[in-house]
Amino acid sequence: MNKWNRVLPVMVALLMVSGTAFGADDLYRGYIGIGAGFCMGGAVLGGALAQSNAARGVYESISRNPQAAGKLNAPFYVGMAFMESLVLFALVVAMTLVTKI
Repeated sequence: MNKWNRVLPVMVALLMVSGTAFGADDLYRGYIGIGAGFCMGGAVLGGALAQSNAARGVYESISRNPQAAGKLNAPFYVGMAFMESLVLFALVVAMTLVTKI
């Protein structure tokens, strides 16, 4: 682990200056793809955690009060749709970024 603590900052620094070292015109074009990947990764992680937390809450409520299952279905599915729509919006943003490469 100590080796990686020394090597990783050097690798990142070389990545930052490699475009100027090789005389690239579009220096930051490669970072768009990395940004799109982080955009999708963060959105998917956040969406999955939110959906699992919502499902846990609904199923916990149903296990405590089985008669409330009918009343919890519609808000649960609407909430899941809203959470999934945010992930799809992030996909649109990532695809828009990728088309600029």
